Amino acid sequence: MPDGEDAVIATVLTQGPWDPNAQYGGTPAALLTWAVERVPTLVPMRIARITVDMHRPVPLGRLQLGAEVVREGKRLQIVVATISDERGLEVARATALRFRLADGPDAPTDPALPPVAVPPWGPRRTVEHRREGLNGFAGALETRDGGERGQATSWYHATRPVVAGEEPSPTVRLAWASDFTANSGNYLDLARWSAINADLTINLARTPVGDWTGVATRAWYATDGIGHARADLFDVDGFVGTCTASLLVDEVAAPYVQIQSVPPQPPV
Repeated sequence: MPDGEDAVIATVLTQGPWDPNAQYGGTPAALLTWAVERVPTLVPMRIARITVDMHRPVPLGRLQLGAEVVREGKRLQIVVATISDERGLEVARATALRFRLADGPDAPTDPALPPVAVPPWGPRRTVEHRREGLNGFAGALETRDGGERGQATSWYHATRPVVAGEEPSPTVRLAWASDFTANSGNYLDLARWSAINADLTINLARTPVGDWTGVATRAWYATDGIGHARADLFDVDGFVGTCTASLLVDEVAAPYVQIQSVPPQPPV
């Protein structure tokens, strides 16, 4: 919820599965995207790429927001947005590249190649907690299986506003869901292994629409304890862009798993 002009109070609905005072990574990604969208531009623009770096756990409670234009122009703009804790310590930042809007080609993708298939609309999932008192973000989450593409493909929907009193834009919603790139494709034994991401890089081929984001992800884990995840992102109209994440792999049990329930229904 907002707390003055440049601060917010993060509630339990931002809480992640690892620590009762640490947020789920999608929330700071969405908040930083929201901060970028508030920055005026000289001409109509949209985000083409946003990279979110989470240097430290982002806590619950009062957080300070900052946004600075570091490159201004009529063709492109670069904005750096930051989140700091109550001590003034920066815990996360985003660098956003915005391009001017103009007329483009009629063919949005190579007509000689098959289109990227939109994930099917599958059954709703719920979160099974492995540790009590965590996963507060699940109270603002609705998720559905991507059907035949398997466990690494899901649809995500934020059921609560990212900032109280404001309807999140589709781009903010997509940023919120994009953090699932990091772990939805974890093929390891979750009772033994976990993979934590310290960043997200989202590239948008077009502006997303609607409330739902499809994430079709795949992960790779090296023997040196460092991994990588890559996802295609969708809205109900089709392919939107991609997200990548860098992963710190540890031999520590992951704090939760997901299970399926509820027959599928079409998106609204």
